Amino acid sequence: MSGKDGKIINNSEPRANGVTFQGSIYGSAIPIVYGRARVSGNLLWYGDFKAIAHTTSQDVGGKGGGGTTVVSTTYTYTASFVFGLCEGPITGIDGIWSNRDYKPDPANLSEVITPSAAWNEAHLVSGSHQVTVAHGTQWTSHISCVNVETSATLINGTDFTVVAGTYYFATQYANVQVQISYNFNAINSSSSVMTVFNGDYLQLPWTYLTSKHPEQALHYRGTAYAAALDWQLGSGTALPNLNFDVVGQLSFDAANGFFDAHPKDILLDLLTNPHYGLGFPMANIGDWTQYYRYCTANSLFLSPVFSAQEEASAILTRLMRLTNSGVYFSEGTLKITPFGDAVVTGHQTTYSPNTTPVYELTEDDFIVSGTEDPIPISRRPSVDAYNHVKVEFLNVSNQFNTEVAEAKDLASIDLFGLRTMDSIKAHEIKSPVVARSVAQNILQRMQYVRNTYAFKLGWKHCLLEPTDLVTLTDLAAGLDQTPVRILSIEEDEEGVLSIEAEDAPQGVFNSATYPHQPVGGYVPAYNQPSGAVNTPVLFEAPKTLAATGHEIWVAVSGGENYGGCQVWLSSDGTNYKKIGEIVSPVRHGFLSDPMASGTDPDTSNICKVDLSESSGTLTSGTIADADNRTTLAWIDGEFVAYSTATLTGSHRYTLGGYLRRGLYGTPIKAHPSQSPFVRCDGAIFRYAYDPALIGKTIYMKFPAFNQFGGGGQSLADAAEYAFRIMGN
Repeated sequence: MSGKDGKIINNSEPRANGVTFQGSIYGSAIPIVYGRARVSGNLLWYGDFKAIAHTTSQDVGGKGGGGTTVVSTTYTYTASFVFGLCEGPITGIDGIWSNRDYKPDPANLSEVITPSAAWNEAHLVSGSHQVTVAHGTQWTSHISCVNVETSATLINGTDFTVVAGTYYFATQYANVQVQISYNFNAINSSSSVMTVFNGDYLQLPWTYLTSKHPEQALHYRGTAYAAALDWQLGSGTALPNLNFDVVGQLSFDAANGFFDAHPKDILLDLLTNPHYGLGFPMANIGDWTQYYRYCTANSLFLSPVFSAQEEASAILTRLMRLTNSGVYFSEGTLKITPFGDAVVTGHQTTYSPNTTPVYELTEDDFIVSGTEDPIPISRRPSVDAYNHVKVEFLNVSNQFNTEVAEAKDLASIDLFGLRTMDSIKAHEIKSPVVARSVAQNILQRMQYVRNTYAFKLGWKHCLLEPTDLVTLTDLAAGLDQTPVRILSIEEDEEGVLSIEAEDAPQGVFNSATYPHQPVGGYVPAYNQPSGAVNTPVLFEAPKTLAATGHEIWVAVSGGENYGGCQVWLSSDGTNYKKIGEIVSPVRHGFLSDPMASGTDPDTSNICKVDLSESSGTLTSGTIADADNRTTLAWIDGEFVAYSTATLTGSHRYTLGGYLRRGLYGTPIKAHPSQSPFVRCDGAIFRYAYDPALIGKTIYMKFPAFNQFGGGGQSLADAAEYAFRIMGN
């Protein structure tokens, strides 16, 4: 379209109308979380999608009217969500994974303090000769102050003084525009805060839904969930991949940070919980005191997540294997017997096993028909006597990443070679110490429990139960008071007991505690705040090096977490437009000593530079390189080239030997200490400007991001840098 003074061009990106979300499954099982686990949420509700327009304008071309105004509109988006987690009530949520980054304490994400961040802003000194910077309350130290019109650096203590973020200028600086750089304690803010509902059975609806969408405000009683109000989606419409660090039910000692649950409590809750349990009568639960003592003393605590339909018998079998115990139903009650055969003390609890055989069975006790053997023996093949056991678990200390604990019998490996058992998936385990203990128990069982025994007894032994210990004596079979553990008992119509048993050698069912070296794998901080850029250096390029004859060159670097930055431009300091992105830091710094004026070429003077702020390095060239301007650098308005660069300290160099001075028509002059220095190479950002901007001041911002492209500053948080185009 056309306006009275010129044309207006409108550029607007397409506006999205909804969110792309990670998953919402109707009818899926509600997970049951015991202890602490990483849980992915299921979307229960989504609404109030908002598109926020960001309009910028840029005047280009034409002097004295008749130019073109480009108006650009982009969008960022927010929406509100409810994510279902698991059965409640839970203790809470300890953190959130947003994509690959972990954010602790979801209810307090609003402030993350980054000490001593750099900031830069322009001010017009008022008639009162004082200026308070934007971050005055967080101000920590002064960096520099520059007169924008003359580019002269003002001296602290002479031209101004500063107290707690307020600058007091000398009277001659009234109505002068200055650029102030300073350090402050930055606060990276986020309004994307989760509200956690623990899923109790008196739970009230989310107050936001009650007020805004009362017809959709459900209680979700018995279901733990997290609600997010106006979640910041950025310029995209896809939800991040969210996972929740859930502290679920029955933590053994949550008050002291011990979140895993006791296996006895897990089983009891699964069997008897009135809301989601099996409906097993409490009256039919046996005495589990020994099981409690065994697991407690041996620190066998677990954090299982039951998120899919599964037979209860399979769960019982798996938990018994992990806790080195046996379960059986006898005398109308469900009983559990730990197999541990050594006294163990831990967590102020002592486990004392009963290793006395119930019966010492001899040949007179066995019922034999005809010529059959009293005790048929089956032996597991040697190839199944594994000497290497691996247990796969989720390490809570490594963000629940999958790890493997191993146990090996080196003596068996030396004799028979390595025999590796298929890896045992035990994601109920969250501790490497527990995983190592479980692996050792299973290994010892594989090595030393290889025989099974079948025999028949009369009715007088009817009090025997599965897991009882007895000894067998059958000289013909080579058995002499051999200890065995009963696996099963079947009684026929005549009262004869058919019994199956297995080896139970003393000392095999208890594992020693072995030291475990923490894995602690590298976990990248994908969304760690990048911090602000170092104060950039802006200058005009020589016309012969500018593609269009009119370019501004920008040297930008950052701190430890800096990965690059966006470049935004404004002609009025209010409306900004993105013009590019920088991914390589420029080698820039300042002169550490004054540099004298000289001639071209200059073989008598040297240039001492400090590139510490950009962690820059320089390499020497040759006289030909200096003549060909291969080693081109910019020093406060003068282009130079050098032949030798001598390292004198960390990121400190002396340039000399043969200097080319005043290149591209720039004036040869003396440069005071602290004058800016820029090594001119391909990392320089180049902006071709319209000649109509000559004599005007432009404004630039450089929102930084980290090495992974995350942790970016918002445009509002990025410092503003003013630059007056002279057309040199």
